[in-house]
Amino acid sequence: MANKTIHTLISKFFGNDLPEAVRCAFGKWFVGGTHQQEKEEAMLELWEQVPAEADGRTIQELNKLHDRIQINSRPAVRQSIYRRMVRVAAILLLPLIGAASAYLIMQHEPNVLEPAWTECFVPNGERKQITLSDGSEVWLNSGSLLVYSAKFEGSQRSVYLNGEASFRVAKDLEKPFIVKTGHMEVEALGTVFNVEAYSDSELTIATLEEGKVRVDTDMEKGEPIILRPDEQVVYNNQLKTISKVIVDAGKVLQWKHGYLTFQGASFDYIVKTIERRFDVTINYETGKFAGRSFTMKFRPDEGLNQVLDILKEMVNGLNYRIKDNIIYIN
Repeated sequence: MANKTIHTLISKFFGNDLPEAVRCAFGKWFVGGTHQQEKEEAMLELWEQVPAEADGRTIQELNKLHDRIQINSRPAVRQSIYRRMVRVAAILLLPLIGAASAYLIMQHEPNVLEPAWTECFVPNGERKQITLSDGSEVWLNSGSLLVYSAKFEGSQRSVYLNGEASFRVAKDLEKPFIVKTGHMEVEALGTVFNVEAYSDSELTIATLEEGKVRVDTDMEKGEPIILRPDEQVVYNNQLKTISKVIVDAGKVLQWKHGYLTFQGASFDYIVKTIERRFDVTINYETGKFAGRSFTMKFRPDEGLNQVLDILKEMVNGLNYRIKDNIIYIN
């Protein structure tokens, strides 16, 4: 796994308010024996990106960390861990203290992790299909993480998603299938649907192609939303707004086959999708494109330059240049 992917994983998942099962599963991978050098380098890179020096609050947080180490770690490792933390204190961003402390403590306390969950992470620029133990088929889009039980024991089949996935659910009337995200839960018995829930987006979107699903959000509890084929619910977790619209669900799910399809999408949304698809970073002035929406479709064989050229045709005055893996739009 590329170091950039490790960097993205750490910065995306630490500090976010994610379900406990997701944190445990990610922690299991994070402190595991694979990609150890890349993890260390990614942590160091994150630390070195922070120009601020340690202040009173940083030291206070480090003292809290020290207390945690005293409680959770064996005596032989306490001082070693704390010395490592103090050594990088001057370049620690406060949210990263949580990441660093979890990393260092879990290195010595692996039993705190839940072994019953499995995770599947798909890096930017890739897509992946997996089959769950109940026979349900899942397509995962670029930059997505799915956490699921290996056996689906209990009264329901719950999976946790950060990113975008398409589900073809195996029927089991006694065990409902539930997709949980940071702001939405989608429940189905036997159906085909799509859920988009990236942690860096304010939108969580559920789209139904076949069957019927029930959608709940983290707003104040009310009547759940029932979706029927070709219906889509869009939840804005910042504005706390919900809308239900009619769409062509088949087109929404075409990303599984390599298509990029946008129906009335904002420029910000298009940019983030391109970043994940082609594993690039795009720098641009958000305000210049606010309030506009675009409908367009790109074939699987169209590369990054072709996509950008079409954007250039559609957006008056847009120009771009590419340097290394960064795209500058002006």
